[in-house]
Amino acid sequence: MKKLASLFTLLMTVSLLSVAAEPPATVQRVVPTVTRTVQLFSTLENDWIDAVQSRDTATIKKILSDNFELRTSAVPGQPTPRDESIRRSLTDAPFASTIEQMAAHEYGNVIVVSFLWKLDVPPSSPLPQRIFVVDTWKQVDGNWQVSTRYASPVDAPAKKVPGADVTEPVIKKKI
Repeated sequence: MKKLASLFTLLMTVSLLSVAAEPPATVQRVVPTVTRTVQLFSTLENDWIDAVQSRDTATIKKILSDNFELRTSAVPGQPTPRDESIRRSLTDAPFASTIEQMAAHEYGNVIVVSFLWKLDVPPSSPLPQRIFVVDTWKQVDGNWQVSTRYASPVDAPAKKVPGADVTEPVIKKKI
């Protein structure tokens, strides 16, 4: 029995030493793969940006659904309707911008896309330099259209989002 215990102790010591002698595992960096859905909606989002930059109202109206609304963190209870958002977007343009960190979530004929929108504007601009965006796209008659955009400045919450009406609502009170 003593021999068995000694043998067991020897085996455990050898196995622990062999584990300790192994070099530490290298940390694997995961590089996300761009899916076809992200590629498609990156193209659609950039088409929208390009249409605003070139003031192509016809293309903008094809991209935005008839019931489109823009919601911002500055006035979350006051959506900016489609026509007002288009008007304000065209007033704020042109400025260069890029889309980064896109994610797309599929729900049948609805896709929810989120990304970081970087605007090439000076720090003194009333527009923020970085905006977190969530767009809800719906497939209608084989075409993708945006029905709702949620947008919030990342760096400066007090700055406005392009195309948004950030005026405070007037509430009439009865006294």
